[in-house]
Amino acid sequence: MITGNISELIKFDKTGKAVLYKEERFHAMLLNLPEGDELKPHISKTDVFCIVQKGEAEFILEGKSFNIKKGDLFSFKAKQEHAVKALTDFSLLLIK
Repeated sequence: MITGNISELIKFDKTGKAVLYKEERFHAMLLNLPEGDELKPHISKTDVFCIVQKGEAEFILEGKSFNIKKGDLFSFKAKQEHAVKALTDFSLLLIK
């Protein structure tokens, strides 16, 4: 069994990713973006499920913009272009 506390990994001194769990079937990671930082458009090789842990961001999926905030859940399919821009300090749990 692996234990830890996700709140201890939420830091905004720079954009960063922390792998929380990884195995052949799936992995989970935490993405932290300071206010104003962004991830440029890119694609994922797998389907992704997300849980917003902190803050607000603009999430752009296939050219359509969504405002997301703490507590929001969402998913998207593999090979869909997406980008993220932090409107405040922003933290996102990704499972893929």
